[in-house]
Amino acid sequence: MPQGARTNGNHQKPHKRSSRGCLLIGFVTLLLLLLIGTAAFSAWMVRRTALAPYETVIYPNVYVLGENLGGLPPGEATQRLERIFASHDYGYLILSDGDHTWRVPWSEAGMRLDPEATARQAFAVGRQEGWRTVLSMWLGERRDVPPVFTIDAAATRHALEQLAEQIREPPTDAALRLEGDQVLVTPSQQGRELDVDATVEKIVDTVTHLGPDYPFAPTYRSIPPRIADVGASMALAEEMLTREVRVAAHGENEGETFTWNWTLGRDVVARWLRVEETEDNPGFSVQISEEAVRATVATLASEPEADDWGFPAGQVAEGVLDTFQAGGGEVAVELTPPPRIYRVQPGDRLTIIGTRFGMPPGLIAEANPGVNLDELYVGQELIIPPQDVLTPYDPVPGKKIVISIPEQRLRVYENDELLYDWPCSTGMKDSPTITGEFQVLSKEEMAYASQWDLQMPHFVGVYRAGGNTYNGIHALPILSNGQRLWAGNLGSRASYGCIILGVEEAETLFNWAELGVSVTIE
Repeated sequence: MPQGARTNGNHQKPHKRSSRGCLLIGFVTLLLLLLIGTAAFSAWMVRRTALAPYETVIYPNVYVLGENLGGLPPGEATQRLERIFASHDYGYLILSDGDHTWRVPWSEAGMRLDPEATARQAFAVGRQEGWRTVLSMWLGERRDVPPVFTIDAAATRHALEQLAEQIREPPTDAALRLEGDQVLVTPSQQGRELDVDATVEKIVDTVTHLGPDYPFAPTYRSIPPRIADVGASMALAEEMLTREVRVAAHGENEGETFTWNWTLGRDVVARWLRVEETEDNPGFSVQISEEAVRATVATLASEPEADDWGFPAGQVAEGVLDTFQAGGGEVAVELTPPPRIYRVQPGDRLTIIGTRFGMPPGLIAEANPGVNLDELYVGQELIIPPQDVLTPYDPVPGKKIVISIPEQRLRVYENDELLYDWPCSTGMKDSPTITGEFQVLSKEEMAYASQWDLQMPHFVGVYRAGGNTYNGIHALPILSNGQRLWAGNLGSRASYGCIILGVEEAETLFNWAELGVSVTIE
């Protein structure tokens, strides 16, 4: 057989197989189309027969608060929900920050169940879902719809404003106090208050989208303390407590020197300090109480070993205050010796006793108020003022005045050398000049003696005779008529107790002498 004939035979067999394949594909396609059509028809029939009645009513098995609203049109569902909501047990708006919880009834918080909106939401269930979901509901699957709430923001704000005072936590101011000699500090702490606007906004947004059944976290605002820090006042108090005041007291009595020393440290200083809150600039001030310092000094003065001595408490208190304010240090105190007690001897008169102690009789009289010094009796006790009454100043070194009553001379010494030697007149027998150790106490260009109506030029006060009367050294006195009294009598007793010099001599002495210069009358 020719080659070409075989070739033609091979082409006819594949053609027959291809025709059968096309028939098979067509059959399958037709079958699929039939099935799809049947399914579509079935679905249409299901929707038509099962769900068509629900086009204007709520799908079956849709529940609100346990009530099945299936088959009800929205209007009827609304009416039924109104009855249900009317008897529903309302809950609470709950605010909680984790540590505290506050509850406000829904009605007071402005929250209400909305039956109409809830009915609309129930009606919408399943409308946008596939037919299988709808079919499952029709076949009994339950769908619960949460009730829709509305909220009145103004009522919510009012409820939170009423609650704000309970929620508010005031700030704690820093505080400073002393307990014993310890400085104690209470640190400050910020307070907080309810941010009503932000909390209302949060509640309204949450209730609108999710409902009220959630604990709401309050939004807070910080409240700063009025006194945030007391570090500077604490440092000042601690520094003041480290200050130390030493009181060194000494005195001389009958040629013997006595000394006392007190150290006023932290425990004493703590009793002086006062911590007080300031008003203009919030904080604390640390002050020293003058009254407390004076009480401490009074205690020192009353100690047995110094009790009999004259303790200048006021002067010492001022010194302690000044020294403490300067940072601490030492206060030197000059004590007055204990009072001298003299028992009257036979033949004693006030002038004799004064001469014996070198003390003006007027000062003895002042130290013994209520005693009739014109009627002394043997054994009577008299107080003799201390020597310090006569010599209150520190002595001026290198200068000295010596008055000799027997010689009626006044001598001036400087650096142990005789500078001047003048005649003078001292007191007459009935008004003698008192002997003893004295000082220059005052200076006056022209003093006046009202008792005798005398002008006393270049007066140098030496001792107080009593009251405001001083005896001293001065020039020949001047009478009211301008006459010089006792002129020509220098060198003999002539005065009422003062020491009289010539005019030039008195002026020279007045210019040379200064307060504190020693004066010996013998």
